[in-house]
Amino acid sequence: MQSLAAQLDTPTLKRFEPLDSLDDQQLLQLTRYAKMYRLQPGEELKLSLAESQSGKYIDYLISGDVELSDNHHRKLLNFQHPRATQALANNLPNYSSVLAHTSSAILRIEKQLLEASLHLHRDKVVECEELQVETDMHSMSQLLQNRCLLALPPENIETVMALMETVEFSNGEYVINQGERDNSYYTILNGRCRVTRRPHQRANEILLAELAAGASFGEEALIANMPRNANIQMITDGTLMRLEKKYFLRYVVEPLTNFVNYRLLIERLRKGAKLIDVRGADEYKRDGHGLHIPLPMLRLRLEKLSKGREYIFCCNDGKLSNTAAFIGMQQGFSTAVLKGGLEMVPPEYLRRGR
Repeated sequence: MQSLAAQLDTPTLKRFEPLDSLDDQQLLQLTRYAKMYRLQPGEELKLSLAESQSGKYIDYLISGDVELSDNHHRKLLNFQHPRATQALANNLPNYSSVLAHTSSAILRIEKQLLEASLHLHRDKVVECEELQVETDMHSMSQLLQNRCLLALPPENIETVMALMETVEFSNGEYVINQGERDNSYYTILNGRCRVTRRPHQRANEILLAELAAGASFGEEALIANMPRNANIQMITDGTLMRLEKKYFLRYVVEPLTNFVNYRLLIERLRKGAKLIDVRGADEYKRDGHGLHIPLPMLRLRLEKLSKGREYIFCCNDGKLSNTAAFIGMQQGFSTAVLKGGLEMVPPEYLRRGR
């Protein structure tokens, strides 16, 4: 199946408002995450009540004749009509159905992504005041202390910058609470935090680390889809940049994750790669493979490993090892993840790879 970028050329996309204000690279980036709905005559694309009222998505009529409808109104639209250069919602707000009268195509773009692209474009073409330029440069310099962002394609870095929010925290305020679920990845612009953890509910907090400007945190729980395993508390007033989980996974983690299947694992091990099992002690004792470094100990143990070889991380289902590989990559290591985890590997391959 062709990607949307291959199906839609730039002149087609630039027919639509406000896509016509974006450059070719930004249009390409948008189409990577857009959806195309192809409708046959009589086929209907329905929107849920939440989708209709929230305006989460922006739809464009690429081709054909359609009928938009809500509970009280109907409106016909041909893709060659001047009003078809605008989003469908501009023709009938809060429409809940698109009925195709001829073979038709609807392009759907996430509104927040489009707004981020437009914001980035305005930053490129509008001369900012000196203070704002200094603020943006400071934000960029702090973000680019994060090794994983430096490894991203330039368009992903731009997108991440545009999607990040600036949030202020006061001295003593908790950014993250152990045991809770939080959907954000953070980078410190200025100020300091401390990282603490309670081994059990009645225990005192143990100080694990202090973080300064340029440090990032929050990735482990997001990648593994687990509750937070530590507290992050401000020890000064500070400013943090916050990125939503879905954007962190899409624009940062996915492009940087290197997966290997069990056949490729054996080949890499023969060439000198090292397998690291990041499960707990009980699971490793039962059927462990390679070097054992439990995920909570990984940051401390990485200091003792050589950066001259590749490290392939494994666990039962791939979630913990995905987190481990990302942490290793942030520290400058060459990392990979055993795809699907040990559950997907035939026993005879594991015996060969020990």
